[in-house]
Amino acid sequence: MQLNRIKVVFCFDENLTDQVQAAAASLLDYGVTESVHYHIYCVCTKDAAQAEEKFRQVVSARDEMSLLTVRTVDNPYQDAYEVRGVSAGTYLRLMLHRILPEEDKVIYTDVDVLFRESLESLWEIPLDDYVLAAAKGAVNFQDKWEWNSVRPYWHYLEGMKGRYINAGVTVLNLAQIRRRNLEAQWNKWAKEKLYYQDQDILNITCQGAVYYLPSKYNRLAYMEEQDYDRLVSEGICTAADCREALEHPAIIHYAGDKPWKRYDTNLGYLWWKYVKGQPDLAGLFDEKQARRNHGPTVAQRGIRKIRRLLGVDEE
Repeated sequence: MQLNRIKVVFCFDENLTDQVQAAAASLLDYGVTESVHYHIYCVCTKDAAQAEEKFRQVVSARDEMSLLTVRTVDNPYQDAYEVRGVSAGTYLRLMLHRILPEEDKVIYTDVDVLFRESLESLWEIPLDDYVLAAAKGAVNFQDKWEWNSVRPYWHYLEGMKGRYINAGVTVLNLAQIRRRNLEAQWNKWAKEKLYYQDQDILNITCQGAVYYLPSKYNRLAYMEEQDYDRLVSEGICTAADCREALEHPAIIHYAGDKPWKRYDTNLGYLWWKYVKGQPDLAGLFDEKQARRNHGPTVAQRGIRKIRRLLGVDEE
């Protein structure tokens, strides 16, 4: 039987080492089969690398056939634009073609994820001449697109209207990135004040070279059923695609509110149920503190902000 090791990358700093342990654990608990194992790359700062032994314990406790490699880096984008509480560490994904010269393809995911099934089908998608594969995001909603259109750089994204990707889960064709010398363009754009940071950079520079993934591979937790209905009614995604994302998500992405900070965030109970069921994870997070956080969610605050900017009165 042929051994298949799927390459998965997390990029992070010292503030997210606990979350990486939880994400990696769910990846192995839900994704390992007799023939499918993983090679997990942790691309992180030197301070974060001090948790390497904890990462290794999480992996070895779940699958002796899966591998872990930790690569420490100095972030060349450390002075890049930061906004919405997202640090410059997110730009590290733009350097993976250089940091991982031995790999031609990897699956990158943010660390605020919960894996729910094997990534074998995702890994086997042929990218060929595509630079990356990713799912469409909420930026495509008509009102949100109109809200963003006032940004001075947004005209560069006109070709992505209805096709704008959320980069929290991306399959990166590192060979194509090297071949196209995209790093030169990325370095240029990283100096600009882009609201969605490196996600905007990928959407601007990879137009025409994006393979669109089923939404189940990036089920955005802050989006509820009516939001997925809007993806269908506005012609962004198909009904079958959205139904699968709602009923059988492969990866739940907690963009927006984080369950370890706010217990009642949408689908947060699934994250907590998993974490509390793992003896090596249960003590990493403060459930009592998370339960004390209440008030409007990130999605609700975003909707209110858009309505105010568009001059629409609250009902």
